[in-house]
Amino acid sequence: MKNILFILLTLCAFHSSSFAKAFDLIVTPSHDEEPQEKTIQKLILTGERLLIMISSEALEKAGMGFALGLSAAKKGIEVTYIIGAKALTFAKQKGVQNTFIPISMTPRQMLQKSIENGASIQIYDIYAKMQGLEQADFIQGVKLIPSEEIITKLYTKKSKILSF
Repeated sequence: MKNILFILLTLCAFHSSSFAKAFDLIVTPSHDEEPQEKTIQKLILTGERLLIMISSEALEKAGMGFALGLSAAKKGIEVTYIIGAKALTFAKQKGVQNTFIPISMTPRQMLQKSIENGASIQIYDIYAKMQGLEQADFIQGVKLIPSEEIITKLYTKKSKILSF
């Protein structure tokens, strides 16, 4: 019974001109509010170079850094990877590496493709020495660098730094 009474009151209210105007204001969008196509705003890259520091041996974490660097290098962005700590194994010539599933490549393959696209791969020499590794142990195109050069790269203006 209450439902029927509510329906009757609602129908009567719809016939009221003031209710109809209020309803139109709520339900009907104004001409200024017409639906517009959603656009993705393009970001303006303000950095001249991208510095990606990778020290993690976890493939899920380091792989993201390698993949982002590869993507940026393919777009013509100046990319420098600085690899240290246990992540050095990713830049070695030899050794089994698991595939980073999101892009179906190993870290070594991503680094090689990055080099082909103009990226620079630099190994923190202190960690290479600690692990008994030399220049010849790494893929072609990799350079061992001292900490002084890393500090210089970190404090270069117009660099964006990512760390994994």
